[in-house]
Amino acid sequence: MANIARNQTDKKIYSIEDWQVSFINDIPYCPVCDEVTEIKAKSSVYMQTHFAHGKHSDCPTIKDNHGKYTLLPPTDRDEDNGKILLCWAKLNIHHLYLKCQEILQGKLKFIEFTEVLQKANNNSIWFYKGLTNETLPYVLIVNYGVFSKVKDLRSEDVHYIFNKSAYGDDLFLKKKISHIYRVVDSGIESIALNYKTKGTAPDYFWRYVKTFMNTK
Repeated sequence: MANIARNQTDKKIYSIEDWQVSFINDIPYCPVCDEVTEIKAKSSVYMQTHFAHGKHSDCPTIKDNHGKYTLLPPTDRDEDNGKILLCWAKLNIHHLYLKCQEILQGKLKFIEFTEVLQKANNNSIWFYKGLTNETLPYVLIVNYGVFSKVKDLRSEDVHYIFNKSAYGDDLFLKKKISHIYRVVDSGIESIALNYKTKGTAPDYFWRYVKTFMNTK
């Protein structure tokens, strides 16, 4: 159920509430897949008003489409950068966990984080060309897929995705991703990538790790 849409005129994203006040005669577009949507359940007392995709939509926000939008293992591997990233991750494992936990709004246990890292190993995401320690936490979370509902932790299933056009091998890095989307049954939230956090090691440390690794 989508609760946000993009206005093609100003390219900004608006909530369903704001849309009904200011843009009711405009066509709403999904910010994730760029498809035209329409307002549903406008007069319903049983269902929340929302933006709906067409019947055969391929949008990754739709539950039946989740499996199509997993990150693919890199075909053009950057072995040197991958080794540096792995070293950085090991040295900064707690900081990396805190950043992933921040993305998940604090709702991530460390034991789940180990599963996140294992899936990253399975898909070799460390070896994407252009991947940095700043982008890494977001890629880890998107790569994992659906974080299931857990009692006293998460009240509903949640997963994070990039814009639909960014999928396919390392295309999401080539397109200079700036946002991810938090998807739950109750709605979608656009989140700007925040690289400047106290949970991640500072840039000078990252440069030091690169220098250290390149001398070995």
